[in-house]
Amino acid sequence: MNYKPSYDEYRKILKDIKASGKLMDYKEALSADEFLILRHDVEFSLERAYRMAQVEAVEKVASTYFVQITNNSYNALSMQNRKRIKEISDMGHKIGLHYHLNQVTDPLKTRDGIRDQIRIMSEMCGISIDRFSIHRPVREVYYNSIPIEGMINAYSSEFFTLTEEGATIKEEDLEVKYIADSRHRWNYGYPDVDTFSRNRKIQLLIHPDFWSEEGCDAKRNFEKLIEENITAYIQTLDGECKHFSGFKDEMSVKYGTNRE
Repeated sequence: MNYKPSYDEYRKILKDIKASGKLMDYKEALSADEFLILRHDVEFSLERAYRMAQVEAVEKVASTYFVQITNNSYNALSMQNRKRIKEISDMGHKIGLHYHLNQVTDPLKTRDGIRDQIRIMSEMCGISIDRFSIHRPVREVYYNSIPIEGMINAYSSEFFTLTEEGATIKEEDLEVKYIADSRHRWNYGYPDVDTFSRNRKIQLLIHPDFWSEEGCDAKRNFEKLIEENITAYIQTLDGECKHFSGFKDEMSVKYGTNRE
């Protein structure tokens, strides 16, 4: 299926989600015979996440945004990004932790790290956080069964069907149908009316970092993400260093951030 990650395309997906009548939060899904959970893992850009949250708010759709706090692309605990996280929460969306394993595969250390980071993010952002997803999960950490009291694991068996590595399984045999747009393509099917009607339980993962007004291919999207980060860095330098103002225009031209 063609992958066209534009906001117009996303609005069509949201309309199909609403038409399914299955959309609900993780907490509601625990006791439901049918559900459709909409989730976002924020990998590179909180600004893109904020824009997607706005699109959803207009369509009266609530979802969960899983945010990292050990990320080289954005600082979730900066003043600007804490403001953005609070604004996303105020739109009616849930905020969760997107936990980066950072090559740690010990299950107990992973559990403790998740617990610590949730506490930090909750206190710093001033919001209650009761859920987490693992970034690039590996089986060694038993990511589908991490026990943290009072916390929702997006990969627990209630919301995700773990299959044997390399195994082929028919869609109708899945307890929960998982759909994701990882690697800038639709994996495991396309999120449309037919897919939503064929499956009783669905978890849909969409990465805000891939989506934009025009909907770019993978290469152009990476270029735009780089440009956006350079622009943000130049703005930070301009705001923090008075003597940078004399170089700002030159730097903007040199690094291409003044392009349309």
